[in-house]
Amino acid sequence: MIGNKALEIFKKLEDRNLLDEDLESFLEVFKYLTNKSEYAEDELYGWEKIVQIKLRDSENFYLKTDAQFTEHPKLVIDYGDADSPDSIITADRDSLTGVISGRLYPFMVSDRFKIEGDNTQAVIFFMLLRLIEQELTDQE
Repeated sequence: MIGNKALEIFKKLEDRNLLDEDLESFLEVFKYLTNKSEYAEDELYGWEKIVQIKLRDSENFYLKTDAQFTEHPKLVIDYGDADSPDSIITADRDSLTGVISGRLYPFMVSDRFKIEGDNTQAVIFFMLLRLIEQELTDQE
């Protein structure tokens, strides 16, 4: 099931057609593929930061690494608000999925997409996404 869903979601990313209604499926697939990826594992090792996503029109969520100093650290995506996030991305669902897929750029929606705190930590979210996309492309 996750295999077909993953292909569908990443096809939407490739086509720059990820929409706000795809967000929950995207997060599920993103977490699953990140946690299976050797490329992403290297990036997650030692990552102690928390990236909070505050959505104006949906439930908030945050990303962090579980067991970041073990041999196989895992990406965790939890819904709600983190206690002390290092970076906060505030957006609406459409702007977030638009930026994730490359359909929109942050400067295009600067009134609806903001990053506060440690910007480099927010970039890790997008870097992991590009690593997973590259890994899927390499497997084709």
